[in-house]
Amino acid sequence: MADRSAGTEMPSGNELPGENRYGFKRSEEEEWLLVHDSAVTNTNPNSMVTVTINTARICTNMSNVEFKRLVMRLRDTAVLLIRERISDVSRWDSATRIRAKTWFGRADDALREKLAIGLPKLQSSMEQLRAEKIIRWDQQTNQGLTCAIVVDAGTTDAAVCKPDSHKRFIAIYPHFCTLPDVYVPGNCKLKAVIHECTHYIDTFNSVDAIYGFGDALARWGQSAPDLAWCNADSIACFIAHFDNIEDFQKKGIW
Repeated sequence: MADRSAGTEMPSGNELPGENRYGFKRSEEEEWLLVHDSAVTNTNPNSMVTVTINTARICTNMSNVEFKRLVMRLRDTAVLLIRERISDVSRWDSATRIRAKTWFGRADDALREKLAIGLPKLQSSMEQLRAEKIIRWDQQTNQGLTCAIVVDAGTTDAAVCKPDSHKRFIAIYPHFCTLPDVYVPGNCKLKAVIHECTHYIDTFNSVDAIYGFGDALARWGQSAPDLAWCNADSIACFIAHFDNIEDFQKKGIW
């Protein structure tokens, strides 16, 4: 517990810079939490503020402040790509149909309608993401989520709890931290964040029929078009896969 009587600062590893529901102020540049900024001694008996602080890093290779900035940058980049795909689907030109056929094994009107409905919902959900809702996988028990925690098997990147989609939590596992940020020809943090948001029931309500981020996933899509349209990795690749990293870099969005 922290005494309210002084301007006591305590380290906070998992809070978004700004203000929380108690009005505590945080420094965006440092991992500190300002508990109270009054210079007047508190004379109210037993008047205390209980502060629960978890300083464990989400990724061991960066501070939590650095992580928060990174995931918000990933979110913003994903939103830009989704907007581009929304425009593509609206035009439904030859290039877009080829892209759809590559990842979904089809480019018919039914798929176009599913994308036209789902992509704007996905954009909205990603715009709602907040850094404090992207947490360490072992912190899920403290968030009132209804799903059982998926144990870290060493290969899991992230997870969401579908019944609690409206809460917009994403649980981050250690393997996520080993991925490149935006290696769009393969697996990367950018695609992983998009992947998880497609699982929200109010976006695509996607499934994990198969995992993959390259030619093998595209070949599977040709043989399973009825599954590919709602497969999380297939949707993530439709949005954010580029055969050449240079094509992505030319966009100037990272």
